[in-house]
Amino acid sequence: MVPFGDMRVSLRDAAAALIAAATLVVALFSATAPRVDPGIHLGYADGQVVIAAVDYGSAAQRDGLQPGGVVMSLDGTDLLTASDSVKRSIAEGSWRWAGLSVIVREQVATQIRYSAQPSADGSPNFDGGTYFYYDAGNGRQGFEPITFGLAILLLGWWWLGTGRGGLALRPYAITLPVATAMPLLVLPIDRYPTLAFAVLASVLVAAAMLPLALDLSGCVEEGRSRRLAIGGAVLLAAVTGLLGFLLPRLDGMYAFAVLRATLAGCIVFLPGILAARPVNWRSPAIGSSAQPGRFVESTELALVAMTPGVACLSLLPWTNYEVWPIVIWMIAILGARRFTLRPLARLAARATHQRDLVVAATESERARIATDIHDYALQDLTMLVRRLDAAGDTPNAGAAREVAERLRAICGDLRLPVLDDLGVGPALEWLCQRFEESVGHVALDRLADEQRLPADAELAFFRVAQEAIANAVRHGAPPILVRYRGGGGWAELEVDDSGPGLALGSAAQAEQTGHLGLLNMAQRAESIGAELTIGRRPGGGTRARLVWERPLSDAHAGATSSAATSIGAMAGRAVRLVTEKRP
Repeated sequence: MVPFGDMRVSLRDAAAALIAAATLVVALFSATAPRVDPGIHLGYADGQVVIAAVDYGSAAQRDGLQPGGVVMSLDGTDLLTASDSVKRSIAEGSWRWAGLSVIVREQVATQIRYSAQPSADGSPNFDGGTYFYYDAGNGRQGFEPITFGLAILLLGWWWLGTGRGGLALRPYAITLPVATAMPLLVLPIDRYPTLAFAVLASVLVAAAMLPLALDLSGCVEEGRSRRLAIGGAVLLAAVTGLLGFLLPRLDGMYAFAVLRATLAGCIVFLPGILAARPVNWRSPAIGSSAQPGRFVESTELALVAMTPGVACLSLLPWTNYEVWPIVIWMIAILGARRFTLRPLARLAARATHQRDLVVAATESERARIATDIHDYALQDLTMLVRRLDAAGDTPNAGAAREVAERLRAICGDLRLPVLDDLGVGPALEWLCQRFEESVGHVALDRLADEQRLPADAELAFFRVAQEAIANAVRHGAPPILVRYRGGGGWAELEVDDSGPGLALGSAAQAEQTGHLGLLNMAQRAESIGAELTIGRRPGGGTRARLVWERPLSDAHAGATSSAATSIGAMAGRAVRLVTEKRP
């Protein structure tokens, strides 16, 4: 990544910008290029000047001209009735003509008769099956597609780069406008009637889609899905570029043009739809406060994935209104964002804020209770133990010591110094040892080379494990097995018991049924963007599983860090207020 103002430009962004600049230069040349060779080769056969051959990919072939037709006129000269020597000289010579008309061989006799007997008003008679070629402007596009494409490119870069399109879309401020504008910018190249330009247009379209496809592939989870997204995008880009050799049409067949437009759109759509991961409403993950935010994020990524595909409709040769598909699509997107996505985004932000407040309030209350126990109850018990020892009341002194030790253990649960000092792995080991001493059959499986997680993630993992083990002790049956794996940027926790198992649907209805422990676990998971699933495990019993991975995009990572910082700051302020108010 290299800095660019207050944005960061990646190598993919730089590649997309270079592709757009090169396309703009070639498009301007195509729109202003001089005379195009029609690719028509003349010959002499059966007393007439005929079309001997048509170059592949030429203007004549794109307009449907086929070898074998008879030339009726050349630059206004009637060749059907011309002398044989004139016809041979034209067929054998190299002529720079500006226009000609061609008819099928079956119409020659009819056209000769019409030429000998003109119509009453003196106008020439032309029958069906006639082909006309004129040099001026043959098959070329004007500046309208270039203008609209450049407008999309610049306005899209400004709108996304300044954050007006949302922080989630800001990483695509360059690659998305380039992929969307490319089908319009490339139109003058694509319609330029030569094979080389047709191939170049296909290659440029595919190349412009790849940077955005790779950006979206980075948002796909590691594993088979990401490999499928990257490999599929590269394969589709290669096939799209090769289709340029097949684009010249015969007899109005548009199959290759339709196929190219479809594949070009799929280059971005495939990784985009995998990155969007539409919300699974049947997911066993509990808690509903994250659903609006997840729906908004999935919808935005899906729209990003579909936008270049809609722009590729401009490549189809069925209409002269090339810019309208993407213009109508953008108007629809703006309307959807204003009347649908924005209200959902506000709902998601409100739910996230409330959840963070609950988590912060919980931690601050734990800290307050631990402080009160340490500063008041433990101090009083310590004085009581000393007085009982001085009075020789050994039994009561021992009982008071046991109460003091239990209170110290409670303070340790609330303040968690082992978690702050050593990390979640040793803290889980300490937690399992405590449960093992009291209930037995609690085992921990962890790696020896674990890496520390961010502070908010470590706290969430410990609290979820604490609640899951407590639930397994109360409602399950031994043995209880805790598995933990932590790699710095990812972590996974499983708590299994051998009890009767969780009732179907009880996890999803935790809030309605009053299971505050399950609800607290869900809030902890959501606060760090982790996935929590609770349900029956294979072989019987209940399994609580928590999976977390560091957010891939900078924007998401910044948002998560900001949320964690706000939680810690609120908890710290709450503790300070409690301490300052104490007499």
